[in-house]
Amino acid sequence: MRLAQKITVFYAVAIAALTVVLTAIALFAFRAFSLTTASAQALTAAEIVRVALTEAMLNGTIDKRAQLINRLRGEIRHLNSVDLVRSELVDAQFGRNRLGEVEPDPIEKKVLERGEAVTELRETTQSTIFRATIPYIASSRGTVNCLQCHQVPEGTVLGAITVTLDLTALRQHALWTVAGLVLSVSLFAASLVFILFRQLRPVGETAREIAAVVQEGGAGHFGRRVSTRDDTEIGAIAREVNRLVETIDQTISTVSQKIRALIGHRAEGDNRLESMQSAVDDLIFAARFKQAIEEDQQTKHVYARLFLLSKQTFHCTDVSLHEVTPYGLRTLEPDGETELTCCRYCAAEIAEDPSLCRAVRTGHVVDGLTDLSLCFAQRVDARLPGHGYVCFPIYVGSHVGAVVQWIVPRTEKEIVQARSERFQLLLREAAPVLEAKRLTDQLRENALRDPMTGLHNRRFLEESIETVTAGVLRRNSHLSILLIDIDWFKQVNDSYGHDAGDAVILALAQTLRHQVRASDWVIRFGGEEFLILLMDTGADQAVVVAEKIREAVAAQSIVVGDGVQLQKTISIGIADFPQDASGFWQAVKFADVALYRAKQQGRNRVVRFSKEMWQDSNGSGRY
Repeated sequence: MRLAQKITVFYAVAIAALTVVLTAIALFAFRAFSLTTASAQALTAAEIVRVALTEAMLNGTIDKRAQLINRLRGEIRHLNSVDLVRSELVDAQFGRNRLGEVEPDPIEKKVLERGEAVTELRETTQSTIFRATIPYIASSRGTVNCLQCHQVPEGTVLGAITVTLDLTALRQHALWTVAGLVLSVSLFAASLVFILFRQLRPVGETAREIAAVVQEGGAGHFGRRVSTRDDTEIGAIAREVNRLVETIDQTISTVSQKIRALIGHRAEGDNRLESMQSAVDDLIFAARFKQAIEEDQQTKHVYARLFLLSKQTFHCTDVSLHEVTPYGLRTLEPDGETELTCCRYCAAEIAEDPSLCRAVRTGHVVDGLTDLSLCFAQRVDARLPGHGYVCFPIYVGSHVGAVVQWIVPRTEKEIVQARSERFQLLLREAAPVLEAKRLTDQLRENALRDPMTGLHNRRFLEESIETVTAGVLRRNSHLSILLIDIDWFKQVNDSYGHDAGDAVILALAQTLRHQVRASDWVIRFGGEEFLILLMDTGADQAVVVAEKIREAVAAQSIVVGDGVQLQKTISIGIADFPQDASGFWQAVKFADVALYRAKQQGRNRVVRFSKEMWQDSNGSGRY
């Protein structure tokens, strides 16, 4: 039930109850007044009769009392009858000549016995009769001395006078009066209720409209307004509510526009509040993601985090990441560092020509769930039927630096498209961080590589060797150290110049790289010295590799200057970690001792370190 109806019904019931109470009070008052009036009138009539009869007895006209009573009946209003009864004492003194008097009824007998007046109201649906029976008591006091005629004691009841009054007309008049009063009160009450309802109706309608505005606002709709009906407080409330809703609507629109500007195009749902909340949650998620990747140490850690988010947060289990390099497209493992042979779901040619990848070429997200043939380099449908792809480019500076590829069932198209928008937000946040980290990695890499040969330098060895030696010890394996020096290198610089010396060093670096495995380390240790770490290789195997390297260098012809061809040799010292020394740098010293022994023995040879060499040198090696 509405508020106005509740208040109206409440007041209507209250006024109806009040009307009933007033009616009951009026009826009771009229009844009490009627009875009081009738009682007084009956007593007056009885007294008149008593006085008239007394005078008639004194005047000797008692035989005309019937005419007197008839005259009184005509003159006294509502008087219906007057009856006289005598007591037995009067009958004993004057005889039972009743002169038309009636025999006493039970009430009259009671009055004769007790000497007390008795009144009675007899009501039927047709009439209302009031009866009063009053005793006639002998008294010697007053104007008339009753004891002069009656031989009875003082206070004896001589008789009784019964007077009846017909109050039917009076009752009808009272009922009509009360009915008129009730009607007047009812009309007045109905008018009040009607006026109250009219006054309360704007309140109720405004309240309902406010409730509707709040309800729609909770559902994210703020287009509805409250009608302003008057200039009272209700109108003021309606205007303030409208102003509040307009402010909320404008604020949400402004915030939504700014959020869309931050996160890119984002379609709003039916509920603007939920859409804005979702967008704010995405911004918070993106900010936390950006903070996390900013604190990551290297680019590979950011790549690994993108793998992890794709699988755990966006529920895509088949993810690959391709990094664009000057040499082609590198497909990386989930650790963000290990390189795969090629992309599993793309043409092999993109490894050498990244422009074949549509995401790399256009810089746009490639939605292969809607159209599988969108990218001609994809092979998803052939290799994994029923699946599609979504490729996300990651900008690094002004060009695409990497591509994240999701492989998902085409049945999850709508779900994935909704998730991809949020993922793109993360990639936009990741782009500047990746650019900064790639520059940092490049600077770090430059600091750890020899600019002439492109080989890692001694600083790289110092920063990384602990990890390598820990792995060797954990695997209970061997790490062979080859320390290499170019024989008579100073003569090249002196005879042909430093450019020729640089050409010799470059040629040697290329030969060393080609003669060892990809897992082995080739390091320019300083000047014309190089150091090779043969992973998981014992000293005996290292000697074989070293001889192979020595022979390849000796057979190599190096063109310097104006077409001059040089052939150079190298000397190699070998030590085994941890067989020869428990510490890596101690093993390097031992390799240097072996190298020194090779120089002593005539150069162009490989020497394996033995403990006797250290004892013979008394620890006087170059380290």
